Amino acid sequence: MTSPKLLESFRTDDERAGAGWLLRMILLFTFLGVAAQIGSHLSTYKDYVGPDPDDVMRLVEVRDWLGGQSWFDLHQYRMGPPGGMLMHWSRFVDAPIGGLILLFGLFMSPEMAEAAAAFVWPLVLILPLMAGVGLGSYRLGGKPAVVIGLVLGSMFLFTMMRFRPGGLDHHNVQLAVVALLAAFLLDPLARAWSFAVAGGLAAFALAIGAETTPLVAVAATGVAIIWAVRGQDHRRAAIAFGLAFAGFAAVFFFATTPKALWSRVTCDTLSIGFLSLAVIGGGGLAAAAAFTSQRGPLWRWGSLAVLAALAGVAALLVAPECLGNPLSSLDPMVQNLWLGGISEAQPIGKQFEVSPDAIGSIYGVGLIALGVALFRILRGEQVLAYSLLAGMIAISWIVSAIQVRGMIFTNLLSALPLSVIVADLRAHYLAHRNEPKAAIAFILAALASVPSAWAFSGAAVTIAVNKVAGVPPEEKEDEDKPACIRKDSLAEVSKLPPGRILTAFNAGPAILRFTPHAVLTGNYHRNAKGLLDGLKMATSDPAIAAALMEEDKVGYVLLCMDDPQVEALKEKFPNGFWARLARGEIPEFLEPVDAAGDPRMKIFRVIR
Repeated sequence: MTSPKLLESFRTDDERAGAGWLLRMILLFTFLGVAAQIGSHLSTYKDYVGPDPDDVMRLVEVRDWLGGQSWFDLHQYRMGPPGGMLMHWSRFVDAPIGGLILLFGLFMSPEMAEAAAAFVWPLVLILPLMAGVGLGSYRLGGKPAVVIGLVLGSMFLFTMMRFRPGGLDHHNVQLAVVALLAAFLLDPLARAWSFAVAGGLAAFALAIGAETTPLVAVAATGVAIIWAVRGQDHRRAAIAFGLAFAGFAAVFFFATTPKALWSRVTCDTLSIGFLSLAVIGGGGLAAAAAFTSQRGPLWRWGSLAVLAALAGVAALLVAPECLGNPLSSLDPMVQNLWLGGISEAQPIGKQFEVSPDAIGSIYGVGLIALGVALFRILRGEQVLAYSLLAGMIAISWIVSAIQVRGMIFTNLLSALPLSVIVADLRAHYLAHRNEPKAAIAFILAALASVPSAWAFSGAAVTIAVNKVAGVPPEEKEDEDKPACIRKDSLAEVSKLPPGRILTAFNAGPAILRFTPHAVLTGNYHRNAKGLLDGLKMATSDPAIAAALMEEDKVGYVLLCMDDPQVEALKEKFPNGFWARLARGEIPEFLEPVDAAGDPRMKIFRVIR
């Protein structure tokens, strides 16, 4: 029987021997990924900023910072009621984008510098994403799993708009961080430096955005449980992770949070609430590992129980509001008319209603990956690694069942266990070429590991069923951008004296980008009053709308006739302000302005 020390020595030598090969594979697939993203971008080019309003809003935030707004001041003064709103995004994403703009600005015009930065930044993030997938696959399944994992990562990447040029939103950063986090946690030798890096990445994920908080919590809990099981073998790893997690969380907090907000609890940023839990949890784990690793299982599990109790009490005392859904505090009207219409915020039940053909691509791959991980655990194969990975995939899947946006993390992490099972089935097929079952198993496993294969199958089944049932195919929507987010359409609007505009939520960031005006609304939950007032104005009697516009100092009304939100509110509230305005019923407190350079737009000045 091979001794553990001999096995560890073999793994170390094997890793060193394969490091150069692994790096070459990662660089090769990174190059292919960059080329594919550039090709997709150029073939569908419409703008140097991505199509997501968040991409535009990120550019606006970076412009404000480069224009002199303080690093610690995240207010968006041109969005919301008078005084603006406090954004919840991180300067850690603004900084590299702004740095690239300044760099390119040394030899380009301001607009060209922005375009160059928007082109380069998402492509740069492909390297850490592929590095995480490649290293994680290698640590789970060795060389045979690496190429499969990188192929699956490439397929995931190709379907993700976030990594195409123009993708300035922070989700691409989060995906790269999560891939690296998983890879470093899967170190089979539990080296302290790997877990220190993982702790720093976990803290950085919290600093970037709250979407990864459940995943980070499960990862940290997994490290603690593995230490409790393994004891002395994972002592240095647990200490390194705990200290790095607590220390970097504190560094990131003080590096981005103004002193005036140190005591304010927010549930969508790295505030004092999450910092307290990170310091207690990370520091407590490091202390427990340092002093009880050799004292036996009861001491280790007991110390974890005490630590969990302390963290629970801290959560209840410091941030009880963060134990639930942070969006539940929104006014019911905002939840029903705004949040309920955001596709990426829909639960699994809604997906079955509106997009049954997409269910497999959203939820199928994660379930298969979870099944593979559990199967490996039951067989006693790399139990700790697969247990940690199963926990991270499971929590991401649960989050995606609540809000579909979580599926990006589920599908990304699923590439790791699926790379091993596909590699194993490939090896079995190569050894049994004459057995049809081996070929079928390999092909089915490979296809089932690709979300886009599920999407294609779901679409094909839906088309076939509709054809049999006599349901006509849906008409393709016009691919042209809605008028209110086009630069040319807003050109004349930008020449009007600056004022606050009431308009469709999706148009808010574009108006901030292309004009000097302010907007009342945008798709950001921090702007709770602006969202509620905007919906009330759009759906209420004109007299009520006029009073609210006076309160919020609204100077213009921009009606976007081709915006989905406008269409929905017109249909649902036929006697509301927007519906009447669309019919040409102009109230006495408005006057038309001949500045809408597009027939799909109508703009009015508020008369006071």
